[in-house]
Amino acid sequence: MKTKLTVLSLSPLCLLTGIKNLKFTCQASNGKTLTVMQFLDENILILFLISGCLIWCIISAIFFLYFKFIVSFGKNGGYTISEMKENKEAGLEFFLTLILPLIIGDLNEWQNMISFLIYLIIIFILLMKTDWFYKNPILTILGYHVYEILFERNNDIRDKCIIISATSLEETDTIEYKTITPNILFVKKLKKE
Repeated sequence: MKTKLTVLSLSPLCLLTGIKNLKFTCQASNGKTLTVMQFLDENILILFLISGCLIWCIISAIFFLYFKFIVSFGKNGGYTISEMKENKEAGLEFFLTLILPLIIGDLNEWQNMISFLIYLIIIFILLMKTDWFYKNPILTILGYHVYEILFERNNDIRDKCIIISATSLEETDTIEYKTITPNILFVKKLKKE
């Protein structure tokens, strides 16, 4: 699940980079329209970039649907929150520090394309080795909330943990959760009886 959420969290970078570099060469220097083969030859990097970004965004959408599906099964339930603090800046912080600075212009040159791919790989590896994937800007845009909580009584989780919730929570709420990583959970508020 962590890998899928990491891929999802980097989809704005791919989408914005693809949009920013969406410019094709359609005419030769003498003003004549390029043939199909000339067009492909002149625009190979941009076509490669746009294809990669489109594939990344489609895979991200599939991973989000998978996330929505998988978190609805096999939850541990009936736990009460004793301490809670919402992290309202999670998605914005992620976007401003990891996405915005990496939107590189003019990837129509090999060195810029290689630099972009290296940046993307490094960020992906760093996200996989840390727990920053929960600061996902896509989840924030879709209305998910990120909290740091401590359970009132839970023999499995005794330390503070990060939770992702589709709804806003209060300290007195009873929740059920699905583990993403040992200290990051997806939670759902149980209805009060």
